[in-house]
Amino acid sequence: MFDFSTPVNRYGTYCTQWDYVQDRFGQADLLPFTISDMDFETAPCIQQALTERLEHGVLGYSRWNHDDYKQAVCGWFKRRYQAELQAEDLVYGPSVIYIVSQLITLWSEKDEGILVLTPAYDAFGNMIAANQRQML
Repeated sequence: MFDFSTPVNRYGTYCTQWDYVQDRFGQADLLPFTISDMDFETAPCIQQALTERLEHGVLGYSRWNHDDYKQAVCGWFKRRYQAELQAEDLVYGPSVIYIVSQLITLWSEKDEGILVLTPAYDAFGNMIAANQRQML
């Protein structure tokens, strides 16, 4: 098991979460809970996989819409959560906010309320308003 309890000091690394609090909020002594940034080292298995990919020597865009990828995702959900997903149920989205926005339009009507537990990513409120829903 990887050690997720040892914090890493990210000040002075151009880290959006820690180095720009004053710029964003006008006060430097705040604890930012604004983005899904991580303050622990990357697990060795991930570092190794990235190193192996870099050793290939060519970086570029990869396609996700193939059986190898879809089966890997379905297998992960089955092993991790005992959830049976079908490959055809996996869809592409350019960002989390885009997908959440699409789900809001599919699962709610204009002027309905959307429950958001706070603190939350500030983009959620903007996206809810842009879809003509009310944030609760």
